[in-house]
Amino acid sequence: SLNLTSSTPRSFSTAAYDLYNPTEEHMALREMLRSFVKDKVEPQAIDYNRAEKFNVDLFRELGELGLLGITVPEKYGGSEMDALAAVIAHEELSSSDPAFCLSFLAHSMLFTNNLARNGSDEQCAKYLPAACSGEAICGMAMSEPAVGTDVLGMKTTATKVGDEYILNGTKMWITNGAINDTELGDTFLVYARTGTSGNAREDFSSFIVEKGFEGFSLGQRIKDKCGMRASMTAELVFENCRVPAANLIGKEGSAVICMMRNLEIERVTLAAMSLGIAR
Repeated sequence: SLNLTSSTPRSFSTAAYDLYNPTEEHMALREMLRSFVKDKVEPQAIDYNRAEKFNVDLFRELGELGLLGITVPEKYGGSEMDALAAVIAHEELSSSDPAFCLSFLAHSMLFTNNLARNGSDEQCAKYLPAACSGEAICGMAMSEPAVGTDVLGMKTTATKVGDEYILNGTKMWITNGAINDTELGDTFLVYARTGTSGNAREDFSSFIVEKGFEGFSLGQRIKDKCGMRASMTAELVFENCRVPAANLIGKEGSAVICMMRNLEIERVTLAAMSLGIAR
């Protein structure tokens, strides 16, 4: 994997400055990805999109390349690259298969980057190595049947009972919510209402929820989409879902600021996907 943390931009006085590849490491990353896309991604794109199937094996190859934890610190199994490296990865992957890249975005930006920035050392050490390697396929659950980024309308609740939280509600349009027609993804960051003050900065919390937690199940798998068919989109159902209190991210009521902070890089990488599609 490539470590960009110590890289310095080329001097303006000695060489032409490439805004999109400011260091040799960025250029090497782009060249590696272009070869990977040509050899591995492009040949499968049409077949998997037509079949509305997620290429799990190919996705896990991204872990072998160090891309699934592209911005995650090395101590948790990531590559500790910067935001521009994430932009390069999303542009190159989406130039061939945007659906495959969308699953990559949900995993690498909405889960791994989010947890690395907002989770405790214990949570990161427990969940990030498997996410970075591709052993676990992950996502984020915020949207609901009638709610998108309007978090004040969120209906899913989390109630503290002893050393657990009990989650009830439904999440919709969740990328990586399923890996096939019957099987959930592995691990999710789930947003839920924990307060009733009406102040978004105080009423919402986020939790790490694993496949296999009691009360957590797969609802409908969303099919026949206009595009992005090889990216699995699903409904997640929480019926008295029992989540350990240790899986609360940060403090109760702190989710909105963390959510919006992480969505900044998600929006940038989504724009990079659009650039790749345009190419």
